[in-house]
Amino acid sequence: MAVIASLAVAGLSACRSEPSVAAYVGDTRITEKQVERIADEAQRARAGAGATPIPRSEVVRLLVARPLLDQLAARHQVTLPANLPYDQYAKLIGLPADNELLHLIVDNGTLQQAVSQKITGPATLSDDDLRDVYQRPEVQKALPPGTSLEQFRSVLSNADLKAGVQAGIGLRNELAEVAAPLHVTINPRYQPLELVTYTFQPSQTTNIGMVGAPLGDPAHLPVSDVS
Repeated sequence: MAVIASLAVAGLSACRSEPSVAAYVGDTRITEKQVERIADEAQRARAGAGATPIPRSEVVRLLVARPLLDQLAARHQVTLPANLPYDQYAKLIGLPADNELLHLIVDNGTLQQAVSQKITGPATLSDDDLRDVYQRPEVQKALPPGTSLEQFRSVLSNADLKAGVQAGIGLRNELAEVAAPLHVTINPRYQPLELVTYTFQPSQTTNIGMVGAPLGDPAHLPVSDVS
């Protein structure tokens, strides 16, 4: 049975390796052309404002995350508000109110926030969960040099911070549940890719992504690179 399962996974991976595809989510193909179009349209809309190029990996992340968030929204009976204020977000983000990338950013963010409020994280943090948070590069950068895992554990004694991490882990776990049967496959050029599920904001100018849900498995995704 193990051999059969391995062959099945290998066959699935081989079938999901078209170089013109940026990612697969279930039966849906997110093509390189689609990613390029969304990124280029947003870049043209921001031209003249001295804006940095739109990372294609960000577009891929948004497109991959959306069906996963849609499934969680259905699970928790959450829907997008009928009239989201895209015009207000347009001023903040610097894109036209009808821009596709803007809508992806706003819709995904709104769904994620609404779903997060419905999810209860684990009552206690496991050692693996704690280690996963501790080892994140942005967390390590924020900690004083030499901070041990046990010292970091005491940092999470802060009730609000601990609750945020627990909620982020809960969302991460549910995203993994809905993603598993869809065999999310992402072109290696965009890996590693994740959806941050909890961000700690110690100041108005600092955001630390403390929990993230990996999108796709870079160790088993043979999608050809595209130059």
